[in-house]
Amino acid sequence: MEDIVRAILNSRTVSLEPAVKNFNIYGFKCLGVAEKLVDIENMDDSLVYIWHVKSDILPVSRNEIERWSIDAPGNRHWILSEREISADLFKIFPNDFKVITWGPDKLSMWIGESVLRGDLIVNSNSSNSLEQNFTNEDTVFKEKIRIITLNPIINLEDWLSNEPSGSLNSIPVFLVVKLWKISGSMIGPDSVKDTKRWSFIEDPWMNKIFSYDDGQIFQNPPNLRQFQPSESKWFTLEMLKSNLKPLLDYRKKEKPGDGNDLVKSTMLEWWRVDLQSLDLDFEYAQIPAWKLIFEDGEEKILHSHNGKAYNL
Repeated sequence: MEDIVRAILNSRTVSLEPAVKNFNIYGFKCLGVAEKLVDIENMDDSLVYIWHVKSDILPVSRNEIERWSIDAPGNRHWILSEREISADLFKIFPNDFKVITWGPDKLSMWIGESVLRGDLIVNSNSSNSLEQNFTNEDTVFKEKIRIITLNPIINLEDWLSNEPSGSLNSIPVFLVVKLWKISGSMIGPDSVKDTKRWSFIEDPWMNKIFSYDDGQIFQNPPNLRQFQPSESKWFTLEMLKSNLKPLLDYRKKEKPGDGNDLVKSTMLEWWRVDLQSLDLDFEYAQIPAWKLIFEDGEEKILHSHNGKAYNL
């Protein structure tokens, strides 16, 4: 976790410099000193000391804060804690001693948003070349491939504000879907045929098929844990064709054949897909999501396209 925090800080601060000396404060590690921070307010231009508190069972206590304050230099601090930490613990300090505290919930959201913004890219390159292995729960491909990632639609922080569910942690992940490349014939009036090409996403989590274009691509996605749906969630070929038909059939105006055909020219004529002519090929793609870990240990997956949480 410390390495992740450092990576985000390096991308989100104007300058993150090491502290002048090492501080041996139990439970608190000084990550460095920043001249300016973009993620917090109410701090002037003075140097801000940034601290990390590792995960533990118990919340940060008043005694720990008092011990930390004795050795902590300066009077501007930002504490990123994986342990629960109450802002009330700092009311004992004078007004000119400013401390911003982020507990595990805020820290998790910050990391998740940084990943989806592209501030944090772990073991990734411009082509997002991933080396993966298939398992029941995590999908990873046996060879290096390029995998397309779709943009998220919902914002995690907005979702949490509208779905009060107590304390929880969130971890950014990807959900595996299929990107179908399809070609086939459309049959129009008088059995006229027209060849078309389409791209669709099959999302077994939402049990839905929707159209795809390059404008939906999430550029430079990070290398995150992937979740693969159970095999039974994918459409069979016949089910896929059946679901595609209402998406592919369309109506359009017929071009007038001559000047006496004015009535026909204003009519919308059906063009229907010839299912037997369809040539279907797919590659795997992925959609951003968050693994939600609740206080009682329950775990769910929050989909970034429809805002629904699914059981694992």
